[in-house]
Amino acid sequence: MQSRKPLFVKPGDDNLYPVKNKDGIIETFINPNVDAALTVDNDSKTNFVYNRYHHLPLESQRQKLPVFQYRNHILYLMEKYQTLILIGETGCGKSTQVPQYMYEVGHNVCVTQPRVTAAVSLACRVSEERGSTLGEIVGYAAGMISIRAPDTPIVFMTEGVLLREMFASPLLMQYSCVVLDEVHERSQMTDVLMGLLKKIARKRKNLKLIISSATMDADFLKDFFNLNKDQTNSTSVIMSMRGRTYPIDIFYVQEPVPDYVQATVDTVIKIHENEPFGDVLAFLTSQEEILSALESLQSYAQTNNQSNKSHFPSGIARSTMTVLPMYGSLPYYRQIKVFQIDRNVRKVVLATNIAETSVTIPGIVYVVDSGFHKLPQYDVSLGLELLRVCVVSRHNAVQRAGRAGRTSAGKCYRLYTEAEYDKLPVCVPPEMCRSDLTSALLRLKALGIDNLLKFTFPTPPPAKSLLSSIETLYALQAIDKQGALTPMGVVMSELPLNPMCGRMLCASAEYGCVDEILSVVSMLQVDGVFLKTGGRDAAAARISKRNNFEVAEGDVIMYLNILDAYRKMRSKYDEKKTKRASRDWCQKMYLNYRVLEKALDIRKSLEVLVKDKFQLKNKPIDGADVGSVKCINIMKAVLSGLFLNASSLSVDCYRGVKGAKLYMSSDSCLYTQQPKWVVFASVESGPNGIYMRDLMTVQREWLTEVATHYYTDT
Repeated sequence: MQSRKPLFVKPGDDNLYPVKNKDGIIETFINPNVDAALTVDNDSKTNFVYNRYHHLPLESQRQKLPVFQYRNHILYLMEKYQTLILIGETGCGKSTQVPQYMYEVGHNVCVTQPRVTAAVSLACRVSEERGSTLGEIVGYAAGMISIRAPDTPIVFMTEGVLLREMFASPLLMQYSCVVLDEVHERSQMTDVLMGLLKKIARKRKNLKLIISSATMDADFLKDFFNLNKDQTNSTSVIMSMRGRTYPIDIFYVQEPVPDYVQATVDTVIKIHENEPFGDVLAFLTSQEEILSALESLQSYAQTNNQSNKSHFPSGIARSTMTVLPMYGSLPYYRQIKVFQIDRNVRKVVLATNIAETSVTIPGIVYVVDSGFHKLPQYDVSLGLELLRVCVVSRHNAVQRAGRAGRTSAGKCYRLYTEAEYDKLPVCVPPEMCRSDLTSALLRLKALGIDNLLKFTFPTPPPAKSLLSSIETLYALQAIDKQGALTPMGVVMSELPLNPMCGRMLCASAEYGCVDEILSVVSMLQVDGVFLKTGGRDAAAARISKRNNFEVAEGDVIMYLNILDAYRKMRSKYDEKKTKRASRDWCQKMYLNYRVLEKALDIRKSLEVLVKDKFQLKNKPIDGADVGSVKCINIMKAVLSGLFLNASSLSVDCYRGVKGAKLYMSSDSCLYTQQPKWVVFASVESGPNGIYMRDLMTVQREWLTEVATHYYTDT
């Protein structure tokens, strides 16, 4: 059955693109100050930065940035107030320039970023602008790699690194200014740091805080960081660097659409045939939806571009149309295409909510809002965190509409009714309120926060999530019955890993397999080990995977074999030939060279930490070197961390420990075997349910042997 095309409503005679609000007039937004979408899936984030002034000298580029005109204002406010809430859209230069402004007046600056690649790329850029070698004036600490000296005055780091630095220096005495960037994402770690920095600011009156955000409820942040109850003598202040936003006309559909992907395609075509020239931005939820819409629109564009008619029936001049995808996992050379402007071609960009705040695309006049996005949600009853398609919030909807009014008056077409808009939640709950809190609580415990229920979170998480995470820490033996950290918990808290992987490493010494578990844990920190191939290469890749790496024990042991084989191959060559030989070997085996190199770097960093700092050594075990015994010991060590993720085969699916209905991912090497008992390291949401990934077979009796305190043999 064909879906009905969306019909928009308006007062007046022309019913093609009407607009309607409660007063029967055009609804206009000017300079909306709103919350942004919070997303964590790979397709909803990017670290790509488009610089349209790249042809100018570096100093000229700095002066062209919008933030440059606010330099003296920023320094004045930082002199007068302890905390500055800095609001500026993506691309204004706040991430690279503000740390330099603070350095120029004598501060030692720490800048946090939510992602490793962002911290590294920003450090490289700022170092280039300062004309210094990376590690001198500007350094970074991210992804278990640190390039900085003890006296480096500007340091970019991930949020987790700053949290670990608090273990050694709880008051962060090595810094006089901390810049918390990308706060609008409201990640779990961001909220934890905000709570901790507020406590530090009370103790250190000379510490300057800059809370930087693309779009965020600035008044909320100002009140949170105000250390004085008297509002007339606030210690925090807001500064907005928003540029001009033009009026935006909002359109709603008359009735709900049955298929928002098809409705998006139909609306884009209507815009092209009936609206004046201008680029179009359409919001969808995932790469799959984008590729589906892309195929339909490219077919239409090909027919449209080959037509010899100069005008559409509506009287609008016919123009060439090009359709471009935009999502986080798209290669950078393809992401840059959405920023290129062709005066004679209408550009249609199909994007995830990456285009709400992560990037600002020039030339957008029309926005199509599907009304949905993907959010991770933690189900306490199942003990699983899943990525689900949800309706957007009103703040998200306004933010999306605002993309159309950057360079001229724009129009936003919402594929939902105005009545549905009124029912939308005001804003998206922060990640702290809908995710597993185990890692965050473990690190807070290590910092001496004993009463977790009374910790000052910017937005308090649900009590059920807190209690569930505390129960998980107790099951992993990271805390005792009184809630105090155990010796194992202390080690786990200092490892840059989630508690389950940390527990694996701690248990590996008992099973005499520290080196093997180091490899397993490192491989579980990366994704996309195998190359994505198509056609004949896809069949060859499957054969290579089956013949060279797949084992009956499951994906986890397969990952161990892959990294061991990679390390063994590298050891055969000298330093000059290693890189070329490694690339050739990966190409031959259909493996991702960059992913394996990243896993190798992680392993080296972890090895230094566990062997040098924590003195983790293999305990002598009889027969440990025998192949089958060694393999079983490795599997038991893995199980010591993943026993909470055990599941058993039932009639038509697997059942988790807490009753979750689970299926095995078709990518797993166990897919054709369907063993009775398995443990998994991660899950993903699919069209028909929840799919387990990174699996390993286990014996039922191992559960009671390895996790006696959790399982009882019945």
